[in-house]
Amino acid sequence: MITLVGILVGLLIYVLFAPRRVRRGEASQRIAELYSLETARSLSELKPGSLEYKLLAAGVRMQPVTFRLLTIAIAVAAGVVTWPFLPGLPVLIIGVVAGYLPYAWLDDRVKSRGREIDRLLPVAVGRITAGLLAGSSVPEVLQKTGESLEVEGPNPLTAELMLTAAELRSKERQQALRGLAARSPSTSLSNLAYLLDGYSEAGGSKYAEVLQQISQRIQQILVARNRAVAKAGDALLSARIIPVVLLIVFLFLTRDPLIQESLLSLPVQMVISAGIGMMVLGYLLIRSIVSEAV
Repeated sequence: MITLVGILVGLLIYVLFAPRRVRRGEASQRIAELYSLETARSLSELKPGSLEYKLLAAGVRMQPVTFRLLTIAIAVAAGVVTWPFLPGLPVLIIGVVAGYLPYAWLDDRVKSRGREIDRLLPVAVGRITAGLLAGSSVPEVLQKTGESLEVEGPNPLTAELMLTAAELRSKERQQALRGLAARSPSTSLSNLAYLLDGYSEAGGSKYAEVLQQISQRIQQILVARNRAVAKAGDALLSARIIPVVLLIVFLFLTRDPLIQESLLSLPVQMVISAGIGMMVLGYLLIRSIVSEAV
C-alpha cells in the first residue's frame, strides 16, 4: 500500500511540475507513432478482430500473452483488495469484472481511432472531391489530402490515405481501394473507398456531378453523426459515474459493525453479487445501444 501511494504521489508531482514542453513532446511522439504510416501498414497485415491488432491500433506496446497475464493479475488484485469489504461471492464477481475492464478499455481505444477518422472525414471528403473535380488522379488527391491533414496534427486518417495512395501506385486500383475499405475502422471511410472505386470505374469526368452530390450528403451525414457521438459520450459518462458513486456510499456503510457482520451471510452476498451483475449488464446494454445509435 505504501509503495502504491508513493507511485501515485510521484505521478502527481510529475504531472503538476514537469516542464510542459517535455509532457507535450512525449505525448506528441506517442501520437505520431500511433498514427504513423508504418503502423497503418502493419495493421493492414493483421486480422482486425485479433488481440494483436487491437493492441497495435490502441498504441499498447505489449505482446498478447503479456496483456492476458496482466488482466489476470488485475482480476486477482481486485479480489484481494475487495475481500476485506466484500468477502465471499462478491469478490468473484468483482474479479471477473476487473479482468474484463482492460479488454473493454482496449475496444474503446480501437473505436476511438474510427471516431477520430469520422471527425476529420467531412473536411477530407471536401478536399478529395475538389481535387478530383480539378482533374487530379485519385492517388495524387489522396496523397495531398493526407499531407494537408497532417499539417494540422497527427491523425489516423492521414496514414490511411497515404497508404492507399502508395498502394494505388503499386497494386491494382480495385485491390488497393477495397483494401482500404476492409481495414478501415470507420464505416464512413469504407464507403468513401467504394465511392472512389466507382468514380474510377465510371471514367472520372462522367461521374463528377454524382460524386459532388454524394460527397455533400456524406459530409452532412458525418457532421450529424459526430454530434450524435458527442451526446452519446455524455450518456456513457453518466452510466460510469453512477456505479462509482454507489460503490463509495457502500464502502462508507461497511464501516458499521452490523453491516460488516451481515456481509458474511450467504443470502446477502448473493443479493450484492446480483446487484453488481445487474449494474455491469446495464452498462453494457447502454453501451451497446449507444454504439448502434451512432
